[in-house]
Amino acid sequence: MSFFVSTATRFVVGTALSLALAGCAESFPEVVALADGADHVEVVSDPPNIDVYEPVGGVSASVSGTEVSSAVREAKNELRNQAAQKGATFVSIDEISSRASWDLRGRTVVSMTGTAYRAK
Repeated sequence: MSFFVSTATRFVVGTALSLALAGCAESFPEVVALADGADHVEVVSDPPNIDVYEPVGGVSASVSGTEVSSAVREAKNELRNQAAQKGATFVSIDEISSRASWDLRGRTVVSMTGTAYRAK
């Protein structure tokens, strides 16, 4: 009897653990299409001249991809989309990071934060 209890207990614990881990799986987009007006937003590595441009808010993105370069491109698209919604013409990238995804499919998650700017 203890064999069956032990096996049943292992099955229940294993199933619960699998479901818990599946619930924690990250879900990030792999493709981000540019929204209307976002194609006019430029992504730069340094803030623009503050005499000419004013900040309109922060923007952030997290995107996954099998290639880091494509994930970076798609994350920039998300920053551009958010900046366009704020009426900005520039996004200055403040921070960028990448890490392995927890989905065990060989993906990399690229995260970016930045500041959106528009002309004064």
